[in-house]
Amino acid sequence: MVPELRWQHLPPDVAPDAALHPGVHLLLDEGDDAKHRLLPWLLGLQRPPAPARLHCGDWVCASATYQAQVCSAPPPSHQPQQRITDWLADQQQRWPHWSADAWQQHVQGLSLAPHLDKTWLQLSTGTRRKFWQAAALASGASITVLDAPDAGLDWASIQYLGRALDALAEHIAHTALPRWVLVAHHDSLPGMDWDSIVTLPVSW
Repeated sequence: MVPELRWQHLPPDVAPDAALHPGVHLLLDEGDDAKHRLLPWLLGLQRPPAPARLHCGDWVCASATYQAQVCSAPPPSHQPQQRITDWLADQQQRWPHWSADAWQQHVQGLSLAPHLDKTWLQLSTGTRRKFWQAAALASGASITVLDAPDAGLDWASIQYLGRALDALAEHIAHTALPRWVLVAHHDSLPGMDWDSIVTLPVSW
């Protein structure tokens, strides 16, 4: 049986109950508010308040085994002085299902090659976000969370990101390795055909 990423009994102003099969899913947050409470739980950084429950198969939110499956963009933290090449080596070692081919495609599609020898401090906010998203998509992480992926990106990069997510959804549908890609955003992305859309409550 294919496992599900499931959450139940979360506070009603955060998210409705959901059971997601592997794929690429939109967490639609039109109020740009509910995701700020939901994402720390999805990332496994915090445990939701009782009686809420969030798990992916046998991985229970906030456990070490759950946290080990999660890759996010932006990441919870980064080292500003670190060179991109050193960070990339860490990512390749960290994720056993890392795809070198996907990484190269994203580097080309997001025009990142001229920045590979720089440090994070030398990059613009938009370029840092491109690197984080390229790595998250290439990571092969079981749970991949992208927060507002088009923020700070130029239009060509936004279009590429939509195509990359669509191609990833197709790949997930035809592989035995289950993977959940969760995109938290106030709107859809151009050309994207989501496997499901979870609409988060709007408080205004």
